[in-house]
Amino acid sequence: VSQSSMAQSTQISRLYLLIYNTACAILWARILLTTISTLITSDISTVYTNLEPWTRYAQTIAVAEILHAATGIVRSPVFTTFTQVFARSVQVWAIDYAFPGVTAPSLAYPAMLLAWASADTVRYLYFAIMLADYPIPPVLKFARYSLFIVLYPVGISSEWWLMYKATTVTNNWAVAGIFYFFLGLYVPGSVMMYSYMLKQRRKVLAV
Repeated sequence: VSQSSMAQSTQISRLYLLIYNTACAILWARILLTTISTLITSDISTVYTNLEPWTRYAQTIAVAEILHAATGIVRSPVFTTFTQVFARSVQVWAIDYAFPGVTAPSLAYPAMLLAWASADTVRYLYFAIMLADYPIPPVLKFARYSLFIVLYPVGISSEWWLMYKATTVTNNWAVAGIFYFFLGLYVPGSVMMYSYMLKQRRKVLAV
């Protein structure tokens, strides 16, 4: 493969990733702002009505990130990316979408959305600016590698609670068993992810 074709391929990948990250930043910013405005103007269950489809589809799009890591167009570790995307995909499809009766009235649902959307708006914006070859604002860099300290425990505990609530209403023992298995995995899985993010923070911010 010639150097010119490799350079062209790299430029195409970069442009694609710029478009992808920009679109995702806009999508998650919309989810964040709509969640906040809905909480201010309406009751908790309206958050579910307004945002469940948007969140489910936004998270489904993120399955592409497993392919990004697996094909090498980004340097993210494949297993870590898969773990996070898979866990969230199970959450939006098998819990939130499948069990509206326990998800919609729970405070854990808007708490989860606020944690997810805050973290992802910052993350995708960070990558979009980087891919556009603009300097990363220091405040954005700090937020990218610091907000998770609070947001990750909020998101994880909300996910865990909503999954647990789903086990209390399902009549399917097989489904309940799978959910309990996942609930058990949350402990080692969350420790692994949190440790990975702390390591990244120390590496990037030198703290």
